[in-house]
Formats: sequence, structure tokens, C-alpha cells
Amino acid sequence: MTIAIRLTGPASRAVDGAVAGAERFAEALRSALDLPGADVVIDLPARRAEPVLRVLVDSRRVLLRGRPIELTRLEFDLLHHLVTHPRQVHRRSALMSSVWGGASTVDTRTVDVHVRRLRHKLGEAAGFITTVRGVGYRADSTADVVVERDALAG
Repeated sequence: MTIAIRLTGPASRAVDGAVAGAERFAEALRSALDLPGADVVIDLPARRAEPVLRVLVDSRRVLLRGRPIELTRLEFDLLHHLVTHPRQVHRRSALMSSVWGGASTVDTRTVDVHVRRLRHKLGEAAGFITTVRGVGYRADSTADVVVERDALAG
């Protein structure tokens, strides 16, 4: 007889708490069910890797591998816009309208300057920002980027 147990929940907590006690738990289960020869298989959730980049919307903070990155208001708004609309090509003029505001008279090459500064600050994590030549920018491969609300409830 084989007894299969699947643990669910936040992966990091489940894995951290369950791995050390899994064999003790299996032995206790065999004893409690009076099945000394039973195989007990415990299926633990895979530990999820910590995201490379976290965009905390409410506090307007960006964490790169857990460390804060200082961004200007426009750099944060540009990053937030790109990562919340992944795999879409964003024309420079549309980014100017969305990030800088509709009444902006700033040259659209300003977007290029801000993207360059943003890439510099993000370092190797900036690889998901793709230049679409002659058009604008796109956020690709955002699997390592998490956007989350971080305000306290209440």
C-alpha cells in the first residue's frame, strides 16, 4: 500500500517547514494507521525562486534581488507601464502620453534617454526591456519581474 500526501500553500514556507519533518511525519502516519510496511510519499511544492525584480506599486519602490533601486518618478512610471503591459510594442509617442502626460511638449527622444538610464540602474536585470527599432520599446520575458501592491490593509 502507498499513501500519497500532497502539501499545498506558499511554497517557501511549505518546503522549509516540511522537508525536515517529512520522514518523522511519514513514520508517525504509518504508526497511527497501523501500516508499518506502507510506503508514504510526500509531494512537496517546488520552491519558487525569488523574483529578480519586484515593483512595489503603493510605495513606488523597486527591489532588485531584494535591494532597493533608486528611480526617479518618471523612471518608475516608465518601468511600471512597461511591466504591466508586457509583450506589447509601445511607441515613443504613446509612452510620452502615458508616462509624461498627454500635454507634454517634450521630444520623444527623451524616452530613449530615460530607458537608457533605467537600463543602467537595473543592470543585468534590464534584459527584458527590448528596443523595437524605429518604433519604441517592449517588455519581454517578464517572468522574473513581479508587480505587487504593498499597502497595508486597513
